[in-house]
Amino acid sequence: MKRKATAGLLLLSILLTATIFGTWAYFSKTFKSEDNIAKAAVFDVDVVNKDGETIADADFDLDEDLYPGMETKEVYQFDIQRNNTELPLEYEVNLKKEGELFKEGSPVVITIERNVEGKWVEAEPELKFVPNSDVEQFRILADWPHSDNDIDFQGLTGKIHLQVIAKQTDGEEPAGPPYYTGAIEFKVTPNGRTYKTSNKEIDFYLNDDGEKVIEVSMGDGEADDPNAFENKVGDFRIVEEDGWFRVYTEKEYYASETQMWRVRPDAVDVSKAGVIRLAKVLGPYLSIESKELYDWYVGKK
Repeated sequence: MKRKATAGLLLLSILLTATIFGTWAYFSKTFKSEDNIAKAAVFDVDVVNKDGETIADADFDLDEDLYPGMETKEVYQFDIQRNNTELPLEYEVNLKKEGELFKEGSPVVITIERNVEGKWVEAEPELKFVPNSDVEQFRILADWPHSDNDIDFQGLTGKIHLQVIAKQTDGEEPAGPPYYTGAIEFKVTPNGRTYKTSNKEIDFYLNDDGEKVIEVSMGDGEADDPNAFENKVGDFRIVEEDGWFRVYTEKEYYASETQMWRVRPDAVDVSKAGVIRLAKVLGPYLSIESKELYDWYVGKK
């Protein structure tokens, strides 16, 4: 779900530039309040390194040069901390590369990952999102797999630019739901049938306890096939409760008010963009394809 940005309110911007091979970094932090808007509100966003130290006019070193065949290396990690901020926020994280080392055909790979529900997930190099938690964690990875043109990049240098921006938003939600899913699959038991359907109405929100709720409706009527998802599973909802994501269905006995079908948050797979997959041991799973649900769940905007 998206939030509309309010221009000209409060802004935190942090800019990092790192040079690969003889590396250095520069950060600048600015706070801005235009037209004296929202002066009484608390806007206290901070960005810290992996040691918990605030990033400001500081250097960091990548420790060693990159080389062909190296293992993927974490070159930097940082957290965005909401602290005491009372205002609705959105963050922007932008990662850009420049220089001879990153020219066309370069075998050097720089990626940024975000910690989502305890798992590191590759993020877009230009990411805008509403934070889901008080602390958002990111890391930058470098890799140089062997290629036919490694020698062409020996000794070259390049820079990576990391920009972190925190903005106040107006907190308004767009029109909707309803939204509609792509493919849905539900394998309830290890040896049971896998039920499949698609194009179903979906809603998702935080309840009064701040926990996630996902609701999927089959619509009116039943399918002709007696073993269809609509007839065997029916409407269902996923509720975050007591440290679990529990599935309640309208018709499936093993996922009902009396029989628990549930997974821990770390068993929610978001590695495939646009798909949320709840995976149990021994094979059962529930998979929902929905860009809107996925973006809401991982906090993308």
